This record gives sequence, C-alpha cells and structure tokens, in this order.
Amino acid sequence: MTTLIPQIARVKNSWLYQQVDVQFPTKESLKGLELYKQAVSTREYEVLAELPAAETSFNSDDIFLVDFHRLTVMFALIQSSQWQNEFEREMIVEFLTQIIYSEPCSLYLGFQSGEPVAAAIVTQTEQSILISDIVVKSDEPSAHFVSALLGKLSDQIAADIELIVEK
Repeated sequence: MTTLIPQIARVKNSWLYQQVDVQFPTKESLKGLELYKQAVSTREYEVLAELPAAETSFNSDDIFLVDFHRLTVMFALIQSSQWQNEFEREMIVEFLTQIIYSEPCSLYLGFQSGEPVAAAIVTQTEQSILISDIVVKSDEPSAHFVSALLGKLSDQIAADIELIVEK
C-alpha cells in the first residue's frame, strides 16, 4: 500500500472537484468540497496483482450504476456516513448531489435486501481502473463489495489493465 497518489486518482479528484466549477456554486457545496479534499488527502492506494476472489455476499446483480438523481442522492447519503458531524454530512451531501454523470468516472451503489448499503466511484482510463470512495454500511468487509463490483465490470477489464483500490 502506498500514500503516493497515482495518476488515475488525480484524474478522479480533478473530475470530482470540477463538479462545483459552475457559475453559481452553493456555499454548502463548496464547504462539502473542502471537507472532501481534507478526507481524500489521507487515503492510501493498493495496486491489485489480480482480480480478487469472487467469494462475496454481494451479488453483482445487486450493484447498480448511478445514472439518475434519486440514486445520486442515495450515493451521497452513503458517502456522508463517513463524517461524524451532522453539519459536515449535510455539506458532503450537498457537494456530491451536484455530480453530473460523465467520463471517466462512474458512481455505483450496492444493495442488500433492497436497501442501499455500499457505494464507490469507478474511474477508468486506457491503462488503469481505480475503485475509490468505497463505503460499506453493512457488516460486510469492503473487499466483498469491491470483488462484486469488479465482477460486474469484468467485461471492461483487459488483462493488462492496472487495478487500483483506494483505501
């Protein structure tokens, strides 16, 4: 594991930071961006030598691409659960609900028993795939969600592509 920020993580961060680069960003979304930047500065990265084992309680059929606003709100709520303070959670939700769906990043939600319990961002370039911003609210290890998510994406993963997980 390394604290050096891989190029693909810089791509993801730049993409996410630009989400509030609009004519009239709300002060709440800007505060959420500030909080997010503080949190992401402490993250570490692991290059996976191979796809993780498929043993998981998550089913790839229970993982969904976030492609409409209601799912974006669910994604933001799960992400905000990482912050202890109610005010900070609200600011993170405001920041993340501003996301416009575009390459190179995609948002994913994992469900169990019909409830959203996991979220991650997948960033893909020609050379790498980054699984980041992983949050699992159930008792399941985050590695189970990552494994199921990579299983869902397996048709997009070339043999020579570098897999990186943000922790």
